[in-house]
Amino acid sequence: MINKIKVFAFNTLLLVTGSLLCAVAVKTILLPFGFLSSGVTGLSLIIYNRWQILPVGLIYFLINVPVFIAGFRIIGFRFIAYTAWGMVIYSAMLFIPEVGMPTNDKLLGAILAGGMSGTGVAIMLRSYGAAGGSEIICVMLQRLLGISLGAGSIFLNLIVLSISLLLFPLENVLYTFVYIIISARVTDIIFRALSARRAAMIISSNWKELLEEITKQKRWQVTLLYGKGGFLGVENPVLYSVVNRSSIPSLKALVKRKDPGAFITIMDAFDGTGECAGN
Repeated sequence: MINKIKVFAFNTLLLVTGSLLCAVAVKTILLPFGFLSSGVTGLSLIIYNRWQILPVGLIYFLINVPVFIAGFRIIGFRFIAYTAWGMVIYSAMLFIPEVGMPTNDKLLGAILAGGMSGTGVAIMLRSYGAAGGSEIICVMLQRLLGISLGAGSIFLNLIVLSISLLLFPLENVLYTFVYIIISARVTDIIFRALSARRAAMIISSNWKELLEEITKQKRWQVTLLYGKGGFLGVENPVLYSVVNRSSIPSLKALVKRKDPGAFITIMDAFDGTGECAGN
């Protein structure tokens, strides 16, 4: 029970931090400059900028409600539950006061907003959920129509930008496009940087000794993969393990100490479940 509370608190911290960054970008840059955004946030800003009938946070919340109802029947409960929680947090964050930046440079504003939003989204993606219905829509398109997540995101953003072109000045839409590109790029960079795990593949003639040393003394879990040299055709097991990023230096030192001629490669491991994931 205590462990579940810790997990919930940690995921909530990630969602609050990421939501705050995204909300500050919206309320201090996007709205004052008349920019829009991508996904459901973009649709909310279109409605708010055009009619201003409700606060943008409430508009965002109301648009997401039917999306979540549809998603409950298609997507896993944990992702939906945490994303619903993230949506509530982000909607609340959007009620912070609107304060303009002390600059009139629209390009600088678009770049800064993209950096803030991208960082916020990356932090939220490290949790079990997200902040709204855009991700749920993309997953539903994948499950129902076989459309990839990337293609679904592009399709959704094209719809939002097309509507924007009909209702807002071209200049604002183009700056919005700059913001979206910067945000997506920063999300990718920060998400990779925050990845807590790395996958290691080790090829060594002393693989038995390494296997015993790694599993017994270093408490890492290892999977043996079938390997065969492409030039000599020699069969040799490959040690595969997913470990914490902080453990990589000690793992490399162990391998080099036991077999200076061993080959070891380290790769990103963004997600992992089950026994092979290590600790």
